[in-house]
Amino acid sequence: MRIGILIVGSLYWDGSPVRCQWRRDRLGCTGQFKVRVPIRYGRKSLSRGNTFTMVFARSCSAPERLGTGLVVPARAECCDPEHLLEEAECLWAAEKNSRDRDGIAREWGRVCLVCQPDRPLPSQFASVWKAAVGKAGWCYRAVPGAEGEEQLIDPVLGLAQFEWPVDAESLQPLTEFDLLLMTATEPTLRNSHYPSATEIAEAWRADPNDHVSYFYSNRRHGIRTYEDDEILRVVKGESSNIAMEPTAPETL
Repeated sequence: MRIGILIVGSLYWDGSPVRCQWRRDRLGCTGQFKVRVPIRYGRKSLSRGNTFTMVFARSCSAPERLGTGLVVPARAECCDPEHLLEEAECLWAAEKNSRDRDGIAREWGRVCLVCQPDRPLPSQFASVWKAAVGKAGWCYRAVPGAEGEEQLIDPVLGLAQFEWPVDAESLQPLTEFDLLLMTATEPTLRNSHYPSATEIAEAWRADPNDHVSYFYSNRRHGIRTYEDDEILRVVKGESSNIAMEPTAPETL
């Protein structure tokens, strides 16, 4: 079974030793794809100066709201359910920025599967995955959403509830993978609403430690949301010292 890792943020470009090693050890060097997926900035991160990081959101599923993420192939083909769990645990360790492989979920996020609709997950894989989700206990719960938003994941089966991604160029469903792994982190909602583009940009303006580099690094590597233009306008219009997107070395 061919597995891809769906990445929509710093897992792709962050230079921490843990994440660099994960990319070297677990990801293929060629054959990555830009894909259309429902993403937005929506999680306030303490480690990034209370600025916002990327989340998946069902409310961004309409064609005009889809963003662009990346699918990178796992280095090895998945031949048995235990290998699937290994990939998921390694992905979660990278998400936590830790060398410890200790499950697939915490209270703030969890790994889930995106299944190819034309290639049902084999029963033995589905059974082992469901058991791993159950073992995670209360940590593997539904991801909170905005008012009226449909559920992002099935918290019992551990499956994403949005459509299989399409290639950003051809707009055709990906055919190169049988299954995708992704991390679904919980958004920071206020009164059951996501932050606006202005609130997101203002958080970066108020941050003295240049965490706006998260936004610029995503853009540089092709990871974008439907609100990027508005965010960029506010950021540039209000702060003259970041009038140009800075450069950064490739890390994959």
